[in-house]
Amino acid sequence: MKAVTLDSPDASPAPREDLSAPAPGENEVLVRVNASSVNPVDNSIAAGMLAQMGIEYDYPVTLGRDYAGVVEQVGANVTRYTAGDEVFGFLVHANPAAHDGSWAELIIVPEDTSIARKPQDVDTATAGAAPLAAITAVSLVDALDLSQGDVVLVAGATGGVGSLAVQLAAAAGATVVTPALTEDEDYLRRLGVSEVVSRNGDVVADVRARFPDGVDGLLDLINYEPGAFNALLNDGARIASPTGAAGEGPGRTNVMAEPTTENLERVGQLLESGVLKVPVQETYELDRAPEALQALGATHTQGKLAVRIS
Repeated sequence: MKAVTLDSPDASPAPREDLSAPAPGENEVLVRVNASSVNPVDNSIAAGMLAQMGIEYDYPVTLGRDYAGVVEQVGANVTRYTAGDEVFGFLVHANPAAHDGSWAELIIVPEDTSIARKPQDVDTATAGAAPLAAITAVSLVDALDLSQGDVVLVAGATGGVGSLAVQLAAAAGATVVTPALTEDEDYLRRLGVSEVVSRNGDVVADVRARFPDGVDGLLDLINYEPGAFNALLNDGARIASPTGAAGEGPGRTNVMAEPTTENLERVGQLLESGVLKVPVQETYELDRAPEALQALGATHTQGKLAVRIS
């Protein structure tokens, strides 16, 4: 079986073709993967950062979180899925060790989590690029509880999560403002961003000049400590972050995406209705997935980098 793996602490991610095909247990589903994508956590796993957090690495570690594909086989006790069903989801980074990943031709998924039926009218590439980033974006925007007319600052809007979060914030009726590069402005406005300020300038001063009363919400996707944009927050502002930048206290929420079937089905509905679109900047074949990892870590991206498995 083909996969992209990390084979030792000192190794770099690389494709291999000699892995044994997995077999599902009684409550598991075997999925043939067609599409995936790259997420920042993939680089964290590849760099050994989870080990610094006390998570064991069970080598070889298959990389990749997202997937969309077709059910190949089900365990004896599985009732929700049958062979031939189109499904999508994402795998958690450790269960309990870092080992399983989706950059493989075949994966095993528990029936009751990390999997849902792919919406019929959503193409496989989109379904394979969406799950982790989309559930994160939905959870972040939910935490802000946005209303019509709210002003929300999104820091990191061009990335995978940011590109989805700004769409959801705009759909909720919020005025979305974001720091960005000049070359990103047209891209962001197409997604629903109302105001763009230079990320190389004085962001706080520029946003305050346009919104003297401050912002009602903050999505901080780039910082790992709270406080970078405190001077922009009005009384009662809500803050949400997937990186720990929300801090603690009322109205502050640090988000971790959960691949529940309910969350996946909600993402599927948003994709199928057209409320949420997944911008894909480039698609890499499985053998080139390590290049996609490098690109995500070293270059400026707009949206997602997809991986085609088969």
